[in-house]
Amino acid sequence: MKSTIIVVGASGGIGNKVAELLSKDFNVVGTFYKHPERMQNLISKGIKSKLLDLQNIKTIKDLFEEQDENLFAIVNCAGVVEFENKVLEKDIEIWHKTIAVNLTGNYLLSKVFYSKLTHGGRFIMISSTDSYFGGTITTSYAVSKSGVNSLTKSLSLVLADKQIRVNSIAPGWVITPMIKENGEEFLKKVADINPLKRNAYPEDVANLVIFLLSDQASYINGQVISVEGGYTNQDPTLLIEEALPK
Repeated sequence: MKSTIIVVGASGGIGNKVAELLSKDFNVVGTFYKHPERMQNLISKGIKSKLLDLQNIKTIKDLFEEQDENLFAIVNCAGVVEFENKVLEKDIEIWHKTIAVNLTGNYLLSKVFYSKLTHGGRFIMISSTDSYFGGTITTSYAVSKSGVNSLTKSLSLVLADKQIRVNSIAPGWVITPMIKENGEEFLKKVADINPLKRNAYPEDVANLVIFLLSDQASYINGQVISVEGGYTNQDPTLLIEEALPK
């Protein structure tokens, strides 16, 4: 019998590819929040599509009640980012929403689904390289992802009695529909400062998810693993220095 994996945020660029690739070896339940139409390619592959709002614990509990006892892993790819520096009330609204979805949602999933996750299972979260920096217009996003990094350590201890491996992946710039909205010129500039001279594809993240779910990763626990081609390896001010006349 195939084990079950829940991919939260399967309607997003990364989550969709994760769910698609995992469906070859697992029974996959993919969740969406606002865009059920983005689940059609997954439904055609036999993946179950479920509504889930990480700001609403009732929907999390409803999903829990529908799952059997053969739940091997939860992979949470859901996340939001909104630009701040508007009016005070709007910025506070963005803060609460971003922390609720990106950080608290992971905590709720771990607490609610704990009893149905199998011994030796997996809990994987998506962080971001933004968690290593600050942000003037994405303060809440950077903070929420830094929180995910810390939560990774804590949950590896909280879930230790069932030997559930908890890890997070911190992608850099990944070519998804959301990122494409920035335009081709922006994406080219981002790729040019990367040592590998390209941006990531959803497959780059999905392949690491597959590895972390495998027995080959059985001794990796409580870690945040970057997938960014090495673009955080250099102080960006050095790029300015290198361009100075010699």
